[in-house]
Amino acid sequence: MFMYIYEMPGDSGQTAKLPFSESSISEPPVVSEKASATMMTGGLSDTKAATPEIQQIVNQVKPQFESKENRNCAMFRAIAYRTQVVAGTIYFIKVQVSDGTYAHLKVFQSLPHENQGPSLVSFQTGKTRDDPLTYF
Repeated sequence: MFMYIYEMPGDSGQTAKLPFSESSISEPPVVSEKASATMMTGGLSDTKAATPEIQQIVNQVKPQFESKENRNCAMFRAIAYRTQVVAGTIYFIKVQVSDGTYAHLKVFQSLPHENQGPSLVSFQTGKTRDDPLTYF
């Protein structure tokens, strides 16, 4: 058992003794590869099934998509998504735009204090349900 002494400047010589045991850190912590990939700042999260919140984001950027694609989409349903945390959040969202036709959307959502809605950054069309969501 070791004792570490911690002294604050100006503490007039008073110290606090904190117990320390080598055995408490003899084994390094175990971190799963999946957890570290999910939690890595700036990295892409794992692919998740779309939620009602993701569908709401998709509904908000639908007019931007339709304008850029010069077409109206009767169907615009979020299927899956991934996120990247930056100064806000980038969403990569797989959207079903018709029977058997999908698009991948890249949507930026700024931080809440900026009070701005989601913005369609870019998209990829001609995707299938099985195409993986990747960074683009």
